[in-house]
Amino acid sequence: MHKRDASGNFVPEANGVDLRPREIHNISMPLSAFQAKAVVNSTDMLCNGRADICDLRYNQVTYPGTHNSASYDLEYDCQLATKTCLQKTTVCTQQAQNCTKGWEVRCTKITNTCTKNLPSWLHWLCGAFSSVCESTEQFCLGWEEICTSSLDICTLWGSACLDVVPDWAIKCLWENQPGYPIARQLQDGIRFLDLGTCLTNNDTQVVMCHGQGLIRALGVSLDSILQQILQFMLANPNEVLTIEFNETDGDIPILSRMIVSKILQYFTLSTGELMFWSRKSISDPWPTLRDMILANKRIMLFFGDTYDPIPDPKPGWANQKNLWKQDGFTYTSQDSMPRELNKTYYDWCAQGPPTDGSYVRWQQIDINMAILEDDIINEIKQGRIPQLCIEPLAIETNGAFLDAIGNYCYKRWPYWFRVRVNNYWHGNVFKVASLFNDWNVARVRAGDSITPY
Repeated sequence: MHKRDASGNFVPEANGVDLRPREIHNISMPLSAFQAKAVVNSTDMLCNGRADICDLRYNQVTYPGTHNSASYDLEYDCQLATKTCLQKTTVCTQQAQNCTKGWEVRCTKITNTCTKNLPSWLHWLCGAFSSVCESTEQFCLGWEEICTSSLDICTLWGSACLDVVPDWAIKCLWENQPGYPIARQLQDGIRFLDLGTCLTNNDTQVVMCHGQGLIRALGVSLDSILQQILQFMLANPNEVLTIEFNETDGDIPILSRMIVSKILQYFTLSTGELMFWSRKSISDPWPTLRDMILANKRIMLFFGDTYDPIPDPKPGWANQKNLWKQDGFTYTSQDSMPRELNKTYYDWCAQGPPTDGSYVRWQQIDINMAILEDDIINEIKQGRIPQLCIEPLAIETNGAFLDAIGNYCYKRWPYWFRVRVNNYWHGNVFKVASLFNDWNVARVRAGDSITPY
């Protein structure tokens, strides 16, 4: 299992090296020092690594992002699972048998069709397919392991629970960015972070997580994430970052209050100024990246369900995500295979924006599929065949697949705000976002505002 420190947080490691950010005990000291590092305003000034996007507004730039950015070093939430029994052993075994039988039938049928349609010298392709297809039986056995382990979880506590939920299942089903902590993502060029948060320890602590209720897995504390972000922003004064608080599990008003308290704690300068950009009203023009960098207000914040509980009047730095942006997942949430995702995006982009004069929200390419159903427990009970793991799907969709969607969709909607993927180190998320920004720059120089303001 993953290594933990004395406080119970996971210790991310790469080749034996501790990747945890240094603890910041006196936040005012590094922030004060940072204020003395003035950014030089010049024509060749770099903004997020490029000079040509400095004078584009924030909402004329496309940002490379990660889906469930802090979904790494997770562990199944045993404390919650011990309160509820999920299955009976006989049900688990029956579902595993149904699953295996289903895959065997499909593999045999498709392999036979393959050999009939291809010349004999290409039959090796059919054999390769059969081998891959039949290996999926291991997923069925794995699901039986998870399912039957739930019985043990009902009666076991602590480490016993962790022992019966295998590491491969966590990485396969819950971890969207395994082995790549926030600090590494930022160093690599990710500029949009999608953070899922859960309450734990009797609603006294906010931790990063993936999933809800009995199918949630918990990760590092929100403090750990904000420390990593702060340290990166201190060391890189020419970078603009977007943070979105998205998926949640727990009492939303409590979560909202604790999140706001934490971000104010970490990103308030010693002068009392905030590192967030504030807008006076929804009609207030969005700043350029140059404006944000020179003012040292380089973080843009968006909130999902945690927006409404923020006390009125809402602070100018709190942006409601659904007011401005449309998640790709709102129309791809039923897609569990690449071909389904591909068709959905082509249909959506072919449709294009409304023509009735209504406001067109910023579009977002989200290359992620429904690995974990909202009601995964019922999925198991109903004997549905389990879906593939996150990483193989990311490998299949983050390369040429993403390139093709980007090339087709860019010109069919006015503005693409982000390109967000799982396992970002596989594929072309940076390439596609950079290409979009090449096109954004050309359009702005030609007089196209891209967005109204």
